[in-house]
Amino acid sequence: MADTTIKVSPDTRDRLAALAAAQGTTIGAQVALLVEQQPTPEQIAERVAEGRRLMREHFGMTLTDTDLDQGPNLLQRVYDIAAADARAKVAPRRSA
Repeated sequence: MADTTIKVSPDTRDRLAALAAAQGTTIGAQVALLVEQQPTPEQIAERVAEGRRLMREHFGMTLTDTDLDQGPNLLQRVYDIAAADARAKVAPRRSA
């Protein structure tokens, strides 16, 4: 396959160059690696369906796909809790 050019900001180019240098590779290889690590919407849907199937099969979950789709974003809630915990650990201590 022939190479092509993509336009990015100078800051992005410099960051890609630094990442590539740290890995001992090229910017093109670094971009390819970053792209390979990102799932497509179809792959995400497959993972969600498989996760739900496993929860039903192994844990007896009775929620429907509609129930799950309308429920709260639990993963985002986990991220929010983890971020708050991390901020609390690095917050400067105030002297009394």
